[in-house]
Amino acid sequence: MTTRFLLDNRRTPCAVGLIRAAQQIRDLAPGSVLEIWSRDHFAPMEIPLWAERDGHAARNRGRAGKWPFRYFVFEVTKGESRRSVA
Repeated sequence: MTTRFLLDNRRTPCAVGLIRAAQQIRDLAPGSVLEIWSRDHFAPMEIPLWAERDGHAARNRGRAGKWPFRYFVFEVTKGESRRSVA
């Protein structure tokens, strides 16, 4: 069974939202899913780029809610922890 967590960033600017997402996913076990809600119009570009860069898989599930309160929904699955190579 996959553990799921929700991060509601609908009232958070995207840059701060990415910082919050990175902090929350850091504490999750590999394979856990972080669902992110965001109203930021750059989120469809920035969340997948952040996830890929940090070794996670992101899926854009589209939009939810009714206008003018529509928001994007993403599922980010935490990847395996990276180890530093010295």
